[in-house]
Amino acid sequence: MAYSDIELEKINWTIANRMRGTIKTENVYPLVYLAHCALQDDAARYDIQYAVALAARGDSDIEVFLQEAAGQLTGARAFEDFVLCVDSLDQELVIEYLKRGPFNQGIFSLEHATPQGVATLAQAILDIQPGERVIDYGCGQGNFLELAAVKQPKAYLQGVDINLQAIAAAKIRAAIAESPIDYTLGDMFWYHDGRIAGNPVDKAFSNYPWGVRTKMLQASSDYIGRVLKGQECYKRPVSADWVFNRLLVDSIKEEGIAVAIMSNGATFNGADMPVRKYFVDNGFIKAVVALPKGMFGPYTSIETSLIVLCAGGAQSVRFIDATDLGEKDRRSTRLGDADIAEIVDRLKNDSEKSGTKTIDEIAARSYDLSAKRFLQPEIEIANSVDLAELCKDITRGAAVRAAELDALTCHEDTGISYLNLGDISDGYVNDDLPNLKSLDPKMAKYCIHDGDVLLSKTGVPFKVAVAEVPEGRRILANGNLYVISVDKDKVDPHYIAAYLASPTGKELLARITVGTTIPSIPIKSLSTLQVPMADMKHQKEIGTAYLSKIDEIKVLKLRLQQARQEITDLFEG
Repeated sequence: MAYSDIELEKINWTIANRMRGTIKTENVYPLVYLAHCALQDDAARYDIQYAVALAARGDSDIEVFLQEAAGQLTGARAFEDFVLCVDSLDQELVIEYLKRGPFNQGIFSLEHATPQGVATLAQAILDIQPGERVIDYGCGQGNFLELAAVKQPKAYLQGVDINLQAIAAAKIRAAIAESPIDYTLGDMFWYHDGRIAGNPVDKAFSNYPWGVRTKMLQASSDYIGRVLKGQECYKRPVSADWVFNRLLVDSIKEEGIAVAIMSNGATFNGADMPVRKYFVDNGFIKAVVALPKGMFGPYTSIETSLIVLCAGGAQSVRFIDATDLGEKDRRSTRLGDADIAEIVDRLKNDSEKSGTKTIDEIAARSYDLSAKRFLQPEIEIANSVDLAELCKDITRGAAVRAAELDALTCHEDTGISYLNLGDISDGYVNDDLPNLKSLDPKMAKYCIHDGDVLLSKTGVPFKVAVAEVPEGRRILANGNLYVISVDKDKVDPHYIAAYLASPTGKELLARITVGTTIPSIPIKSLSTLQVPMADMKHQKEIGTAYLSKIDEIKVLKLRLQQARQEITDLFEG
């Protein structure tokens, strides 16, 4: 009988209610397994230590996992009562629950588990055959490998994970399902050095941790030792995603294939361009699939891509945008069978959402591997020039620490003000800026001038304004702002502001952003942003209209403020 996830999750709710909240959610799964084993031996029902030894079957990882969970059961009859609770449930349902793994662990449920849809998609791409050796680096609770064991029971499946609770849960699943999977507790790099180096596998998968900087990795093996020193021409990658990707490439046979889930930021950030160049030029990348948002929600909102790797020889890269697919709810997205079939079809056939790019084409885009960006239609800008050609300078504001700023701020009007990002709203700079006691001469170069175009460096949508600096006043710009000093002989500053605030300008700014958690604009990319040139008369017309609308917004906001005040004063008169 097939059981839904909801039916299996009810086991957690039922037990939590019956045990009156005395058991932590993460301990329900090992305790259900412990009770299930105790039900097979009468003596184990009344002796929890005997039950642990019986259930562990000589596996030290499982034994430690069960001992930690058993510590939650205090009182003379606590374990006996728990066994009776499990015994009262549908035993077929209990067995299916144990096969499918821990359920209902809150927002951290996906920290050590690959979503079923992602695991199924990876299986479809890898196409595991009988007799093939398959490794899952960072296998977690075994979602990918358990699915592989069902689809291809004659493959030799290996999994390694550094988290004891995750690997013990995976071993329990394998024991219940009688899956022929070799699970090992340990560091994946150490595992490579000891069991994979010199004996590569046919297929590999990894849903490794994201957001890890390479310098944060521990020198646990010779492999990581080499990485930390810097490998080949690309030195040491900034994002550890590319360390994990290199591990996969180094682990497969010449004709092998690997699939990994990586963070979107690592596909296009500027710091990792050299390592992406190395991978593309050496033919290690076969395809990149931009996955839908929320695939790992609510555990994390990090956007991800699936990357298909090989041992070399790829002459091009296949890009697939799958961000339009998936069943979305308030907190997450799931890939169904139809979505997976559509992604597989896009991997084979060209469409608006899929296509193949040559190495030269990728090189021309600075080795940007963001599938969604690569497949976006080009925006044609008539009579375009680089923004830098219209400017005297493009600089960042001053990086002043909060503590230093607090010490400098005062109530007295000294003629020196400080402009924060929050002081820009609706296209203009607020009049009431914080005053500074004094200005360090070294900071004078960060002061803005009348007519400078101000653009936020981070955040979407980006803020834009034109500075109005009265004569004799100095305004120091915050480091989160770009100060664009336009050449007024070439371009009207309000024309530039209107363009950056337009749908086309916003889209172009979005396309040059880097980073996923905090999107930001690199100054080099901003300098080459394409701006449509027009004669000065037309520029003035656009600029005047833009300024008129800004003034209108100011008046409307003032009227709104007055109306709000009048509401509070209704009973005061």
